[in-house]
Amino acid sequence: MSVDLAPDPVAPWLRELGAAHDAARHVDGVQCRGSVTLIDEAARLRGIAAVSLGKAISLEREIETRAKQLEALAVVAEEEKLQWQALAVAELPDGHGSVDLDVRVGIHGRSAHGGDFIRYDAHGIHNTHMDGLAHLGADESWHGPIPARSSETDEDTMVNWAQHGIATRAVLLDIPAVRGVEWVTAESPVTAADLDKALDATGVTLEPGDALLIYQGRDRFEAAGHRYTPGAVLQPRPGIGKSGAQWIASKDPGLVSWDFHDARFDPPHALEVHGLIYAIGLCLIDNSLLGPAAAALRTAGTSTGFLVAAPTAIHRSTGVIINPLLIY
Repeated sequence: MSVDLAPDPVAPWLRELGAAHDAARHVDGVQCRGSVTLIDEAARLRGIAAVSLGKAISLEREIETRAKQLEALAVVAEEEKLQWQALAVAELPDGHGSVDLDVRVGIHGRSAHGGDFIRYDAHGIHNTHMDGLAHLGADESWHGPIPARSSETDEDTMVNWAQHGIATRAVLLDIPAVRGVEWVTAESPVTAADLDKALDATGVTLEPGDALLIYQGRDRFEAAGHRYTPGAVLQPRPGIGKSGAQWIASKDPGLVSWDFHDARFDPPHALEVHGLIYAIGLCLIDNSLLGPAAAALRTAGTSTGFLVAAPTAIHRSTGVIINPLLIY
């Protein structure tokens, strides 16, 4: 008697891509570390060669922990929660994307010391974070293949990524610039043609292991008063669509850093780029602050730099908050 396992969460094209990846890069008895494996000595040397000014810029969005600002964010969160309920969408877990910081200050005569305890959700749409291989999976497995249940005991891909060293040449693709707009809209997801045009504008030839910084204008979008929608909400939002995801996979990047996530416009509202985590082990840095970097590189007359994205080596971690640093 067969068991009904419900619909396949992985799209057929991702299954095909994953099968091709497995055949080309998986070794029996060895866990594949995905796209990070492509970041080798040559990729690091390309990154170092891309540095001409010795300047650095952070790609991390600020993590808010101040009481007054958090109160304001709580009001926004409650409004969004009501909106999701009105749309008959399942609520996200409480605190999704949150950071709880407990700062303890001791004053002893003329001496003072401080310490803190922090608890955070490594995912969501607010904080800049790196998705691990144990973030999205199927058939009781992460990419690797790694049994999903191992995350409850001794899964270690984030540790291996940290020890491997994620530092490589970065190539920034400015989608609003090639479209002649301020930001990408929900009605017009980023396509393979957009990415080709943006790459052509850089004059750079991509190499396996390079980091793709895909700027879509989120900073301007939010500055104009718009709110970016979480991936669990089935309503239109800006981002990269299916052909864009296929384009990314075809370029063999070491990682992708982006501001908007997967587009959600047409049914079935699939998360195509995030699906590459399972299919090919793609390393993703979500919610990157790319507007200032795009402006800085434009002023410097370049589209490349040296990206250092060093995750914290936490066993069993599905993702970590991170401060990617671009040196140019």
